[in-house]
Amino acid sequence: MAKETEHRIKVQAPAAVVYGLVADVAAWPSIFPPTVHIECLERNGSTERLQIWATANGEVKTWTSRRELDADELRVSFRQERSAPPVAAMGGAWIVEPLSDTETLVRLLHDFEAVGDDPENVAWIERAVGHNSEAELAALKEAAERVATEGEGATLTFTDEVWVAGSGADVYDFLNEADRWPDRLPHVDKVSLTEPAPGLQDLEMDTRTGDGSVHTTKSIRVCRPHSHIVYKQLHLPALLSVHTGQWTIVAEPGGVLVRSAHTVTIKESAIEEVLGDHATLADARTFIREALGRNSTTTMRHAKEYAESRGAGVSAELYTSLQAFYARQMRLLDNGEAERWAETFTEDGVFAQNAKPRPMSGRADIAASMRRGLDRLAATGLRRRHWTGMLEVEPLPGGEVRTNYYALVISTPKGGKAELYLSTTCSDLLVRWGNGWLVRHRQVDHDNV
Repeated sequence: MAKETEHRIKVQAPAAVVYGLVADVAAWPSIFPPTVHIECLERNGSTERLQIWATANGEVKTWTSRRELDADELRVSFRQERSAPPVAAMGGAWIVEPLSDTETLVRLLHDFEAVGDDPENVAWIERAVGHNSEAELAALKEAAERVATEGEGATLTFTDEVWVAGSGADVYDFLNEADRWPDRLPHVDKVSLTEPAPGLQDLEMDTRTGDGSVHTTKSIRVCRPHSHIVYKQLHLPALLSVHTGQWTIVAEPGGVLVRSAHTVTIKESAIEEVLGDHATLADARTFIREALGRNSTTTMRHAKEYAESRGAGVSAELYTSLQAFYARQMRLLDNGEAERWAETFTEDGVFAQNAKPRPMSGRADIAASMRRGLDRLAATGLRRRHWTGMLEVEPLPGGEVRTNYYALVISTPKGGKAELYLSTTCSDLLVRWGNGWLVRHRQVDHDNV
């Protein structure tokens, strides 16, 4: 038998502000205490299909829902497509009713059926719906009134990132295996980690701050191998009322980019107690940005060391991207494109040879010198091809790479026979540029000198 409930609250904020917060499902984990994470599976006009993770009676549940947004009527209807037991079916609506220009009534409706219509299951759902609805409405009221009167000053979002010349799977393993962090991270004292379901983690952690104090936090983490880990803190430090975050691993040529994103809401009533008399919201924003950013960056740097050491510092992606770089660079040279070839060096790049008294220095000098050489070669009617091989790669701090390789130059006269013109060993210092590489310094040693 279907049950129906209604919960309501008055909000001292314009209806448009309230509806905007209800409609923006991506912001829900940062607004509503029960919501851990939401992924949009499909969006078509005013229809959304979502996967939602949220707490209910102390448990984390996940389900898929379809939402219909009606901005004209200020209404968002929802219906679960696949529910989590003991829920057999659930739907409802958020109804936003303007009472005046500055006051709004929000009604949250639910209808549900329990598995087997069992009385215990019905009671469990009623407790969960009652608790979550009251918590969500109270949080919506606080957020809307804060936005209406103060703007977003208490909310802070920021991102840090670290480049890793290694495997994304190894980075993910480091971040996923949080139970090993006390042995791997200097700022983590103790961890308790359980996995109630695959890809779902319950993490409790003691973290040491820069002043030596220890803070205990409790988080729910949704783990998606090997791309991202999303988390929401349920037990927070005294200065925060909300903290959500995400580790993201993005594959790129030569390695992966690891990002740590945080969204926090500062508890303004706790600022002076935590940071001292006369501390301001600006002081709290700076403190949180530095503290969380420092810990996240430390974690990512240790993940970088772990991943790069696991692959001896050289991933298949890195090695392949460097081979592709040299193939393109040598083809430019063999095709006579001196200027484009010089663009594969940094603006202050250096090209030195043991057979030349003076190195070419700077992209313009490299281009001009190579243009003169190619023009002289063209006048002889010879064609030359460069072949590189025996590539060795050494990742360096900061994302730079040192390479060592052999380069052979083959000379062929028109109508004649190809001959080996030159054999050399080369050493390059490469820096990342976008999705590719640039040479900062090249040393070419001719074998006959």
